[in-house]
Amino acid sequence: LAFTIAASTCIQNIVVVSANDNGLALTPPMGWRSWNQYGGNVDQVLIQLIMDGMVDRGRTDHNGQPTSLCGLGYCDVGLDDNWQDCGSANAAPGMHYHDIDGNPIVDLKRFPDLRRMTAYAHSLNLTAGFYGNNCICSDHCRNDTECDLHIQGDTK
Repeated sequence: LAFTIAASTCIQNIVVVSANDNGLALTPPMGWRSWNQYGGNVDQVLIQLIMDGMVDRGRTDHNGQPTSLCGLGYCDVGLDDNWQDCGSANAAPGMHYHDIDGNPIVDLKRFPDLRRMTAYAHSLNLTAGFYGNNCICSDHCRNDTECDLHIQGDTK
């Protein structure tokens, strides 16, 4: 009787779901984020060295075969914070690191060429991105138009 009640309860909680069968996101995105290790102490050289480490095949898998972190599925490199030029003179009124057109303003001393850094990641078969709503230097849009400008600028 106890088994019948438990089985009946489980059957009542069955939910039918559907998903795209497009071959994408077959596993959850896995990777490395800068904040947990370095906080705000990051620059382009460091992040590119991390990328090199993620594809280095100096490790072995459970079968003793050479592999890399990316070979194990950890292929995303994320830059969390301190890439922006916080308090830039070019920032829009009330903003810290977005210009009047919504474009993010990058700290070129720390990150002289984000496009080149991203291209480097791609050349290693890694994905790369940066966190947009940062802790050290946050911009909070004041209206929908300003939010839309930031989103468009951040995704260029």
